[in-house]
Amino acid sequence: MKPILIVTMGDPGGIGPEVVLKSLGSPDVLKKVVPVVVGVKSAFEVLAKSKINFSDISLLKRRLIKPGNCYFFDVSGRAQGMLLEHDFPLSSEPRFLTGKVSPVNAALAMASLEAAADACSAGEADGMVTAPVNKTAMRLLDPRFHGHTEYLADKTGVRKFAMMFVSPRLCVTLATVHVALKDVSKSLTRAGVFEKIILTDQFLKSRIEKKRPRIAVCALNPHGEETGTEEASIIRPAVNQARKAGVDVSGPFAADQLFYEAYEGHYDALVSMYHDQALAPFKMVSFHDGVNVTAGLPFVRTSPDHGTAFDIAGHGKAQSESMTAAILLAARLAKR
Repeated sequence: MKPILIVTMGDPGGIGPEVVLKSLGSPDVLKKVVPVVVGVKSAFEVLAKSKINFSDISLLKRRLIKPGNCYFFDVSGRAQGMLLEHDFPLSSEPRFLTGKVSPVNAALAMASLEAAADACSAGEADGMVTAPVNKTAMRLLDPRFHGHTEYLADKTGVRKFAMMFVSPRLCVTLATVHVALKDVSKSLTRAGVFEKIILTDQFLKSRIEKKRPRIAVCALNPHGEETGTEEASIIRPAVNQARKAGVDVSGPFAADQLFYEAYEGHYDALVSMYHDQALAPFKMVSFHDGVNVTAGLPFVRTSPDHGTAFDIAGHGKAQSESMTAAILLAARLAKR
């Protein structure tokens, strides 16, 4: 049985539609999943060289989805409703802008995400893969929008969740996500670090099938306790608590050395204290095959580890390896 995966187009003015089409053109993808693309057809029609034959579907229901086909669900009507709700002017058909921030782009992206989340929550699909959105545009509709991870957690009522990045050589969980560097220290709590360690352990056991995963935790400060106090007051107590709960976890260790050791295979996953501490080395190693995963949701959700790339949108230059990896990983996780 092939898993049914909802694939959102992301911001139609970015590279989302392009990387989605290129990924669906991969024989490996169509052999392993039944994709249902959610978005607006015009965002894909501008990529005229596509050879993907979509079957239009009016409802996101399992009974209407058959293996062997590639489906498309249009959200233009839902997007128009969102624009009307937020007092933006309407036209007969919402027109997105390529390479620019636009309320129409945001409405189409938000409508795609909402439809995908509803379908997965209702059990009509086995998981979702989200193409990138532009947060500035999304905040034109929802000023509280921080990203896919937070949106989906709120949508599903999940309180314990984590942003993870997975690739063949590295797996990293973030203790804090989109937080200004000056606010990271006061955002860290023992309970929060402990929660991320547990979620990482559970994900590796249930989804990656690691019987006893080895996890290491990064220090916040350069050289750890030599330069700061958070290691002794917050991070180490969280590590000790997780060890008492049966997790094979160690640390905190200085991050500069730790990422190399994880790259060499000494650990199955790391827990990092802030965004760039994790993402700088991760993207250096795994930019083209790295995948963003949300742990803790009631369904599988993955995403490529890049953004909308407005600067190259519409030029056919986007590389789709990360989106392909996200779809294949989602299929693998959904089966488990």
